[in-house]
Amino acid sequence: MDLVINWHITEACNYQCFYCFAKWQKDDQRELLHSKHEIQQLIKEISLLPSILNTKSGCSFTGVRLNLVGGETFLYKHQVLNIIEAAKKYHFKLSAITNGSLLNDELIKIIANEFSMIGFSIDSTHTESNLKIGRAIKNIPIETDKIHSHIQKLRTINPKIDIKINSVINQLNKDEDLNDFIRKLSPSKWKIFKMLPVITNDYSINDSEFYDFLERHSDLKDIISSENNDEMTHSYLMIDPLGRFFQNSSASCGYDYSSEILISGISSALDEIKFDISKFIKRSKLIPNIELSTFDPATLA
Repeated sequence: MDLVINWHITEACNYQCFYCFAKWQKDDQRELLHSKHEIQQLIKEISLLPSILNTKSGCSFTGVRLNLVGGETFLYKHQVLNIIEAAKKYHFKLSAITNGSLLNDELIKIIANEFSMIGFSIDSTHTESNLKIGRAIKNIPIETDKIHSHIQKLRTINPKIDIKINSVINQLNKDEDLNDFIRKLSPSKWKIFKMLPVITNDYSINDSEFYDFLERHSDLKDIISSENNDEMTHSYLMIDPLGRFFQNSSASCGYDYSSEILISGISSALDEIKFDISKFIKRSKLIPNIELSTFDPATLA
């Protein structure tokens, strides 16, 4: 099993989604991805994690999949190329999450050839909803047809690439029917998140509303991976743009941070945060998250 590490390489983004959790305490420090040397050092530290967790928790991780997240991952093409170069030295698999707005033929070719998986963040197909959510540039909302075109080009270059769709469900899109749209994109996985109120409670939904959305899309349950707030908490290994582990704070909105990995070492930094290995393994093994015929909304509490 690969150990999946989510490295949020930058807070910068060309969208302004109201619920975005990519807000870190940085005190105007320079993001690590702008130093090729620090990229190489962080990748080296990350390569130690499978062995560390195997020893501490009796796991059997055999490699790393480094998932690049933003902000918007592809705002900094040159820096992403430096990450690819460093990751190859340790035989990491690579994946990324993107809003898709900056993709062109050059980036599509890079992704198709260097990444095993690419995820697109799409919450809605409605213009008004996307504008209110903030998935827009200068009041021009995300173009879902263009995302479909990007996916087709990726598959033409690399038919084996995994395509994933990420959707965050909130008050602005909870009543939508995305069945036909998702079928058209034909992803290998559709990851549906209940909006996690890390930064704001505005437009958050309750468990019943989240369940209703899942029920409406039950015909797609074979590709759906749904996560409520409890399932997300402490179940990801996440690194922020300064090279610190971070987790959702249990005390308030915001995050708890480790010290900087390049200063303390990755083993010590890992000990400073809460990480639930059992939750991580359950999700990584792709155990079916929902059986809609017997699904109890109370289990989302």
